[in-house]
Amino acid sequence: MADERVNTGAEARSLPIDVETIAETVDMAWGMTLSTSTRKEIYDRTAELIGHLNLLVGRCRGEDESRESLRLLCAVERHLVAANRPTARTQAHDAYNYLRDTAIFTSTLLGTYQKVHGVKEE
Repeated sequence: MADERVNTGAEARSLPIDVETIAETVDMAWGMTLSTSTRKEIYDRTAELIGHLNLLVGRCRGEDESRESLRLLCAVERHLVAANRPTARTQAHDAYNYLRDTAIFTSTLLGTYQKVHGVKEE
């Protein structure tokens, strides 16, 4: 996966969260199939989701200290570790599965963000 810039906590908290765009990206990822998606499409959508996920992690950190939220953030951080991400040598189905897992984490963290901030999709 490409190296994307990781925001500091202060930067992440100052960036706007576009709930609608993030939800659309998740929906597009869930609409992809392994048999009809190219490796580039999987790669590009995963990179987009990782960007959203990094933004949400930065925004959610420290805001909801419940055990469930902390457990979710830890799982997301483990998922995002560079060593766990697909590479050019990764089998297509493994890259696709990583995409799906990233979409699940993004959707779940977006829901947490919406709940904590009282934000609804338009």
